[in-house]
Amino acid sequence: MRVASFFAGIGGFDLGFERAGMQVVFQCEIDPFCQQILKRHWPHVPLHDDISTLNSTTIPTSDLWCAGWPCQDLSHANTERQGLTGERSGLFFRFMDLVREVQPTWLVMENVPGLLSAEQGTALETVTDTLEANGYLGGWISCNALHAGLPHNRDRVFFIASFRSECAYHFFTNSRELSRDTASRKSSQAKTRSHFRQGTVTNDPLVVQRRGGFGYTLAKSICPTLRAQSGRHQGGHSDRPILCGEKLDVDRVGAAHGVSSRMDSRRGRLLGNAVVPPISEWLGRRILEIVRCS
Repeated sequence: MRVASFFAGIGGFDLGFERAGMQVVFQCEIDPFCQQILKRHWPHVPLHDDISTLNSTTIPTSDLWCAGWPCQDLSHANTERQGLTGERSGLFFRFMDLVREVQPTWLVMENVPGLLSAEQGTALETVTDTLEANGYLGGWISCNALHAGLPHNRDRVFFIASFRSECAYHFFTNSRELSRDTASRKSSQAKTRSHFRQGTVTNDPLVVQRRGGFGYTLAKSICPTLRAQSGRHQGGHSDRPILCGEKLDVDRVGAAHGVSSRMDSRRGRLLGNAVVPPISEWLGRRILEIVRCS
């Protein structure tokens, strides 16, 4: 299955879908640093910068289009959020313009849980109504990075839809698997407990944000959502949490959790914005299974 990736970021969707057995054939991303990362890992994949200048005729033939469109106008962290009428999150409509012209077989989209309440709840209706008006049937689910066995509390909303077909409905038929309420999930939760935290403190420590005055969060067995701050917007990712009573030792945490010693605010922001690859891999495998059985 061939994939076109829009608002690709650093390639979270792309990596997960490739792990599932799909092939990424096109990417669209405007951030220059993200472009460097995409070009390094997908050097032969065509990369367009600005979706607002993208012509649908230049997009290679693709079975599935994925899009984690901008969340700034939908996020709860933005007290002045404008919803889908905002300049950034409103790019959803530009994406759907391209979808209307090409009509790919599958759509997989991602955004923050704030979408569910934005514009007094009408933003979600707008998304689903727009999909239906363009011939796409399916639904949405909420997936947390914790469900993939990662020590990171990060909830996101995913839309899975198929063009003029009920195939996407099969994705939602097994609610037990969707909730991941299985023995393997319980096992993965146990494995994600931080040996670093357990080894340095006797009780679950409080995690405080070094910048921005975001308050306190009980760490328990997971790390809080990464936060970032720029201007008046306080986003949902932070690169600098510290444990009570001691500084964050990136090298020591990296030994236990794979955190790069090169972690900085820019990399933290990009990781916080990225789709979690294990989730997109799971989505991809489910879609491929449906296609094979149809």
